[in-house]
Amino acid sequence: MEKKKIEELLNRYQTGECTEEEIAWIESVYNKIQKETKVELTEDIIKKDLYDVYQALPQPHKTRTIYLWQRIAASVILVLSASAAMYFYFKKPAPANYVVQAPAKTDQKNFATGINKTFLTLTDGSKIYLETAPIGKITDQGGVRITKIKEGVISYAQISNQVNLVNPKNTNIITTSKGGQYQIILPDGSHVWLNALSSLKFPISFNGKKREVELKGEGYFEVAKNKIHPFNVLTQDQEVEVLGTHFNINSYEDEPTTETTLLEGSVRILQLKSNKSALLKPGQQSHLKGNGAIQVNSVKTESVIAWKNGLFQFQNSDIRNVVRQLARWYDVDFEFKGPIPVIKLWGEIHRNTDVLNALEILSYFDLKYTIVNAQNRKKIIITK
Repeated sequence: MEKKKIEELLNRYQTGECTEEEIAWIESVYNKIQKETKVELTEDIIKKDLYDVYQALPQPHKTRTIYLWQRIAASVILVLSASAAMYFYFKKPAPANYVVQAPAKTDQKNFATGINKTFLTLTDGSKIYLETAPIGKITDQGGVRITKIKEGVISYAQISNQVNLVNPKNTNIITTSKGGQYQIILPDGSHVWLNALSSLKFPISFNGKKREVELKGEGYFEVAKNKIHPFNVLTQDQEVEVLGTHFNINSYEDEPTTETTLLEGSVRILQLKSNKSALLKPGQQSHLKGNGAIQVNSVKTESVIAWKNGLFQFQNSDIRNVVRQLARWYDVDFEFKGPIPVIKLWGEIHRNTDVLNALEILSYFDLKYTIVNAQNRKKIIITK
């Protein structure tokens, strides 16, 4: 957690501006520290760099929700204050309530994070692996140039003297695997960020009445405005129509609903089977129900698109949702042994954190995890 954010949290507590959840967390941890530590408060301790203070403090046990105000990096860092300038130093021992069982050669390098494994399928079916493609021109196809602008970003543009060669029926597909993420600038200037285990099918040029693409998985869209040619995103269950806007679609097959979140502009959601529709306003999120209904709720959009900024950000997320996100990013399998715990999670984790550090959060729920090999893959089994 950055020093500035730490100070803001403590100042809000001292001025009575914290939320009920923040107050409960700060006071319960403060009470626990008073009982478990005998650290003498000195001027030197108070002035210590806050990055060296409060490593791995336990969370309050009155609720099954964990508040991770910090960003987990190499370790969990928590801070608190009960009054102005009062800091304590306490280091929690290694948690004793989880077990790691893995082959002798297993180490954290087996759990690589955020490693892009993205390929582009051209009209003729040939594939280009984008990680090995050089910066600059990748290829020309049918009057369109594909360029790798930098690592993780490609763009499409018509070649000015070859416009007559462009066939808008020709399509390409960009696909990310587990642990992959990529950005593409479409022929009309629209930007799309693809999350892990996702794909986007699109024409190499938008010359028709509509600009239409097909999404599997999750994508964040910043659509170039064009009132004459609406932009449509098709998924398995819905169609999203826009003129120019910023929105996120989560359509993973293993998620219980398809979620569309609007950040800017307006979009119309059409449920393909029931033909029901809904109009979203900024800050709203739609959920497609099994009966064809569309439920619309207000949400905090920053948590929805945190993945685009290299973060996991959880807002009252149940543990099944958290595990699905971790599985897609770290390319590991998860399994619950016994009843699935009823747990809600709040907080933020950097995606460049290795999976073992990310799993440290389980210890706060009295959960154990075991790492095993299953058909040449790593599986993490979670138990009470």
